[in-house]
Amino acid sequence: MRTHLLRHLLPLALVLGLLTAPASAADAPDPWAAGEVALAAELGLVPDDLQSRYTDDITRAEFCRLAVICLNEAARVNGWSFSPAPASFDDTDDPDVLTAAGLGIVSGDGQGSFLPEKGITRQEAAVMLCNTLTAMGAPIAPKGAVFTDQDAIAPWARDAVSSIVGWGVMNGAGGGAFAPQGSYSRQQAYVTMYRLLSSVYMQMESYSYTLQPGEVLETGCHYATGADSAHWTSSDPAVAAVAEDPGNGAVSIRAVAPGSAVLTCRSGDFQLKCTVSVAAPAAPATEADFKGTARTHYPNDMAWDLCRQLESDIGIQIFYLPEFNDGVPGAQVSHATFDYVTLDSAYFQSVYNALTQMKAAFDLYPDGFLRQVVAAKGNRTTEIVLFPADMIFFDGTPVSVMMSGSFSNSGGFSGQHVYDESGMRIDRIYYTGNGSPYEYSHEMGHMVVSSAMIANGWTDSCNRWVSFSSSDADFVSSYAMTSRPEDFAETWAYLWHYRDQVEAQLASGAAQGLRSKIAFLTQVLTAHYPAATRESLPWAHLV
Repeated sequence: MRTHLLRHLLPLALVLGLLTAPASAADAPDPWAAGEVALAAELGLVPDDLQSRYTDDITRAEFCRLAVICLNEAARVNGWSFSPAPASFDDTDDPDVLTAAGLGIVSGDGQGSFLPEKGITRQEAAVMLCNTLTAMGAPIAPKGAVFTDQDAIAPWARDAVSSIVGWGVMNGAGGGAFAPQGSYSRQQAYVTMYRLLSSVYMQMESYSYTLQPGEVLETGCHYATGADSAHWTSSDPAVAAVAEDPGNGAVSIRAVAPGSAVLTCRSGDFQLKCTVSVAAPAAPATEADFKGTARTHYPNDMAWDLCRQLESDIGIQIFYLPEFNDGVPGAQVSHATFDYVTLDSAYFQSVYNALTQMKAAFDLYPDGFLRQVVAAKGNRTTEIVLFPADMIFFDGTPVSVMMSGSFSNSGGFSGQHVYDESGMRIDRIYYTGNGSPYEYSHEMGHMVVSSAMIANGWTDSCNRWVSFSSSDADFVSSYAMTSRPEDFAETWAYLWHYRDQVEAQLASGAAQGLRSKIAFLTQVLTAHYPAATRESLPWAHLV
């Protein structure tokens, strides 16, 4: 187990490993891998005796060897220490295998064997790479990657595939597929191990963009490599040109002409890449969402697949410009509110970023839970209306966050759950701004907890909840004290995202009312929603 947090990275000053004799022309990496394989070898991530037979399948034991080298390099640079648990197998005593197993990176066959000479599939590689990052303390989580063969990915590997692709460590297999059962070669292992270590020290805002000629997109790369800056280059400036802002990792991507280009961001000894596809404007297509509702699919909408997946997962339709219906009586925002927004790739990229944060929140909830909450509403429809823009006042005027009586330009996040009383019978949750998973949970909490209390008997449930608040210590935050609805939403969000703070508050002994709230909420949820069980609600131990 690593004893220091990732955020405490020390300045990076990697010592280059000894260079080995170059491989013969007949025994060299494929062109797509050659550059990163060479960088991996220079950093000492590839042992001399493995710098050959690059297209051969890598074995499980060889992967463990690479993972341990990677971990040791990170530990050496950052002063980390790793303490693997004891591990043993009946078919190997390889110390690298035992170390990797002890750190949770790999496991045996369940029968006491490790099968060290067996090859690795792509989905197994994704899991093992994710486990390596987890051993380093990297905050890796699913990032919404979806493939045409998504159903072929084993359930136990889906989150890992989404995470490792979202971190830019692995790519798809072409044509929108991942090929989970495909083999995993030595050169693929060397490239992905190099990218893995790069991803510990660097994080791009996205690893793929789809633009139209003439569009300009601002993006960036955050790095902690000890270098003063990151440097961006384009493999084909005639397709996608870059203009850097040295010193903060920011870059402007200008789409020049149809084609594909690879952008490389390099900082210190590490680099990450993203792909830019430039296509001439095409007419929007009409496709159906999970309810069969016709939706407009814009060719530059890179958020489309993630949105449709998330809708299907939670059972709630999600709308963003320009499709939401602002003619609903009582609608809180209108198209005019956002008439300054251009439906270009930058806008759809911001939608995608917002959806990944939303998904990170909703993925924490019990499987099928939100679907059950929505189903319990009967003939009421629930919608999410998403606007990844500056915070607004719901009067049709776009503004920034209000601070100290004046407007700042910092942007922000606002959400609102609306129980629409009109004949349309539509419950809406509005999200505006760029929120964190906690903020998405807070707004969803308004619906979730209120719906549970309605099912339990509204008046009695509210009175009982309020009776548990005898002092400030019985609220999870000062904002929860502003009203009972906010107390509902804050308590829900804190239990999912800031549970350690709640535990510390309860441990003080002064928050018995808060403990009663949590116990009551748990009782109501488990009574009315089958997906909510004491096993699926991770705060059950608090009550």
